[in-house]
Amino acid sequence: MTRRRLTTLPVALLLAGCASAPQGPPPFDPAGTYDYSASLEGMVISGTMTIDGTDGAYGGRMLSDIAPPIPINSVVVEGQAITIEASGPEGPLTIQLTASGSSVAGTWSMGGMSGSFSGNKTS
Repeated sequence: MTRRRLTTLPVALLLAGCASAPQGPPPFDPAGTYDYSASLEGMVISGTMTIDGTDGAYGGRMLSDIAPPIPINSVVVEGQAITIEASGPEGPLTIQLTASGSSVAGTWSMGGMSGSFSGNKTS
C-alpha cells in the first residue's frame, strides 16, 4: 500500500504542474476597422478594411482607390492566426494574417497573383 501512494504522489504533482502552466493570449478579436497596405507587382495599395459580426459570423468589406468595394465573406480566427475569404475583382481572395497587438501581417492571394499584406486596427 505504501508503494501505491509513492507512485500516486509524483503523478498528482505532475498533473498539478500542468494545470497551472501559463496559457497563451486569448484568441484575437478581428472586429474593427483597419488601415492596410498590400503589395501588388511592385505597387503598394492602401485602403481600409472593416470586419464586423461575431465569431463564426464575421463579414465586412475592403475599400481602396484602385478597386470597387470588396465584400468579405468569412473570417476564421485560430488563436492569433486569421484567414479572410473575400470576393475579389479577379475571383476568390484569400488573406492569411497573424495578429500581434493591434497589428496584422501576412500574405494575400487571388488567382495567380499574391503579395504581402499588413494593417493596423484603428477602432
